[in-house]
Amino acid sequence: MAVEFVIAAPAFALLLLLVAAGGQWVSAAGEVGGAARDAARQATLQVNYADVQQAVQSVAQGDLNNLCPGAAQTSVKLMAGGQEVGPGAWADGAQVVEVTVSCNVNLKAFTVIGIPASQTFSDVAAAPLDQFSERTG
Repeated sequence: MAVEFVIAAPAFALLLLLVAAGGQWVSAAGEVGGAARDAARQATLQVNYADVQQAVQSVAQGDLNNLCPGAAQTSVKLMAGGQEVGPGAWADGAQVVEVTVSCNVNLKAFTVIGIPASQTFSDVAAAPLDQFSERTG
């Protein structure tokens, strides 16, 4: 009986660590995806394009404050007709704002089972710009 326990206990502990790592992985991916959606929606509410990047960064960092030890990285693209357009199209011509959010997550607790100490999670979200809202370049 003792021999079985000595063999089974470490295997059971590793199984629990693997399940916990999977849960952390799914949770981190979901949080980054949610932050990207929130940031994209916030970008569409801005009137002036000069305020977009700061608003996106603020929302993403607010959503990921407990997950990312450093700052979350964000980028913004404007799209029109499926093609990327420049900031000049903000006031007239851009149809969609696309936001990418990246976060480097600490996974040191799971290095025992072969998972890297940190992993970068990224997600992209897009939101349409309201054609009836007034925006300035």
